[in-house]
Amino acid sequence: MGWSRTLAVSAMVLTIPGAGALAADMPGFPPLPTEEPASVVEFTSGWYIRGDIGYRFDHVGEASDLITNYPDTSSTDAYVAGGGFGYKWNWLRLDITGDYGGRSTLDASNALGSGSFTTKVDTYSVMFNAYADLGTWWGITPYIGAGIGKARVGTLDYETVPPQPLLVPPAHRWNTAWAVMAGFSYNLSYNLLLDVGYRHIDMGDAAGGPVANPTVTNDLTGDEIRIGLRYNVD
Repeated sequence: MGWSRTLAVSAMVLTIPGAGALAADMPGFPPLPTEEPASVVEFTSGWYIRGDIGYRFDHVGEASDLITNYPDTSSTDAYVAGGGFGYKWNWLRLDITGDYGGRSTLDASNALGSGSFTTKVDTYSVMFNAYADLGTWWGITPYIGAGIGKARVGTLDYETVPPQPLLVPPAHRWNTAWAVMAGFSYNLSYNLLLDVGYRHIDMGDAAGGPVANPTVTNDLTGDEIRIGLRYNVD
């Protein structure tokens, strides 16, 4: 009958709240399994998407055709807008961006002042960019960067002064483009950053004008003030 009395006492002990833990500490009782708290794993993919708008101060070099040089050139400014996607790893960021530069007006005069032309210019660019983040203070991260890619420079609405009856269709050309950037980002939330920056971009030459005597304008460049948003994809 001794073993029956032992079983009865054990059953009573296990039914009392908190007695299970006490029994586990008693000699002869195996340890009871305990439930581990669930661990929270924070995951960040490193991928992000971005969108930007800005204002570009355009600059151009000399223009020429088969007969005449036009050293006195100027261009109006334009807006820019674009977007892209990229990947961040520690302090290094890489992304691919595409931008449209709105139409600006290009004016050119020859050395003697006896003739000139005007045309509209718009641009598309696709760039591969690399940035170095320089540390973060109070949510602000300054950075520097550089990019290389292609720019499509289009010309349309070509006119001469004095006017001439010329057949001038729209034209475009693809050039190698490069850029350098600097700016800072600010954490608006865990996933969303405000990006404020400067970019200098070189888009190559513009070609257009009469088919029989086309003009080439050298060195289309721009200094851009840009603002945008980056969204980190988790």
